[in-house]
Amino acid sequence: MDNQLLKSVIAMSLSGAGCGLAGVFIYMMGIPFIGVAIAHASMAGAIWAQALGLDPKIAAFIASLFPTAMSGNNAGRQSASVNINMSVIFSLFTGIAFMGAGILPGGALRASGYLWGSVLLADYHDVAVLAGVFIIISAAVIIFYEQISAVLFNREIAASTGVNDSLVYRGILVMCGAVAAVNLSVIGGLMLYSLVIIPPVAAARFSRGLKNFLLMSAFAGAISAAAGTIIAFGFNLPVSATVVLSNCAFFGISLLFPGAGD
Repeated sequence: MDNQLLKSVIAMSLSGAGCGLAGVFIYMMGIPFIGVAIAHASMAGAIWAQALGLDPKIAAFIASLFPTAMSGNNAGRQSASVNINMSVIFSLFTGIAFMGAGILPGGALRASGYLWGSVLLADYHDVAVLAGVFIIISAAVIIFYEQISAVLFNREIAASTGVNDSLVYRGILVMCGAVAAVNLSVIGGLMLYSLVIIPPVAAARFSRGLKNFLLMSAFAGAISAAAGTIIAFGFNLPVSATVVLSNCAFFGISLLFPGAGD
């Protein structure tokens, strides 16, 4: 395995694992559109930062916090209304992203990397950042597992037991924002949501308990991403698109086997 392929497989595996982990949070809260909103807010922040000469990753993370702030304190309790609100926020940040791509000097060319992603341009510093964020989020889940699991299952019950459900909920969304921010240049904002939602949907069929669900979703994301990257290199295909299709194929294969709930 040559150095370029090895670096790409490692980067995409970390990307898939991180997205799979974050995807469990979004899946359990029943608000999938907040994942779309966070991904596109991050993309808008990165595009404008790139055009204005600022740090894209920091700007992407800061921008990802806006959907969290706009979701309201009842988010996660009234998932239908939150999904509607996030649909509007998604549209807002999509418009902001494409506005930056269209009017700023060199914006369209600079924005393409954040729209489609390019793991080929990632270096080992990017790999280290991906690994660092994944480790930090994994550590946070381990340390605050009881509080996080309580909020994911039912915010009202969690609050009644003394858990600060609003703080934990927003902390979960901040972690999702961090995942989106560091993965933009690797997978691209237009493909990112697929890596967030498909692994947990597939893993949910075979998982019993939250710990098992988290592990299986991260594993599914990593394996699918690695397989897609290898296929892309082997057949000279776009990596991001092939990774997404690999995730879809993984989900399709999972349907052939009886799940835990079947």
